[in-house]
Amino acid sequence: MKKLSWIVGLSVLGALIWAVMHLVGWRKPVEDTYSKHLSILTYNTHRMGEFLNPDKNRVILYLQRQNADILCLQEVEVYKEDRYLTLRELREALHDYPYTYFDFSVYNKRRQFGNAVFSKYPLINKQTIRYRSRANISSQCDIVVHGDTIRLITNHLESNRLENLDSTFINKLDTARSIRREQAKVLRLARKKSPYPLLMVGDFNDIALSYTYLIVKGWMRDAFLETNLGHLGNTYERRGLGIRIDYILTSRDLHPTECHVDRVNYSDHYPLIATVGWD
Repeated sequence: MKKLSWIVGLSVLGALIWAVMHLVGWRKPVEDTYSKHLSILTYNTHRMGEFLNPDKNRVILYLQRQNADILCLQEVEVYKEDRYLTLRELREALHDYPYTYFDFSVYNKRRQFGNAVFSKYPLINKQTIRYRSRANISSQCDIVVHGDTIRLITNHLESNRLENLDSTFINKLDTARSIRREQAKVLRLARKKSPYPLLMVGDFNDIALSYTYLIVKGWMRDAFLETNLGHLGNTYERRGLGIRIDYILTSRDLHPTECHVDRVNYSDHYPLIATVGWD
């Protein structure tokens, strides 16, 4: 009986250590000795700052102040009507990024909604990863940078749609979780098939203990965990509850040298920014 208690105790301790290592940063940044670098910002923009025109749009004004090499944006919403944010206005406002990839999951006569990538480096081989989903997609492209090619997959995985805590609360959670499981399997295959170093970023709509995160991540590096000893890194807060659901993951041949959450209240998410290095 005593031996069984020890086994149970060690199992519980192991599970707790495993959980903490996925929820809390466990390393200080390593010394940066890499010859090549790339900075990435991922941000769920909450309908692109409520689709206000650029001079009043806090999300766009924020992005203009950043100097990341790559902007990976989710929930980008633009309109055909000039009284709202248009695609032309968005392009012009972020003119420092000459290479773009707009990947809209909703596209009609009035508006477009989906993912966008703005880059200081050429983007090639653009393609959409579609799912059984109303408005959630993943967007894949390759970045030609410093003589190398890096594959980027920007994700907006299935939302829980919990705006109203009504009688369908549990059903909504179960449905969204089921769809994300299928999305995670697709992304696992995309990860394994990548012929290049890989960046997997965006809004996973799930925590770091979830099936979604663990299946997508595999043996990839989590940029936040590897550079923020003792920090939680919440990227989404609602009603006093903060959780980490936005990620920058890298393949093993890319090395996160810095990563931080920028706690600006321009969306219901916070931007996540990282720098990766390689030789």
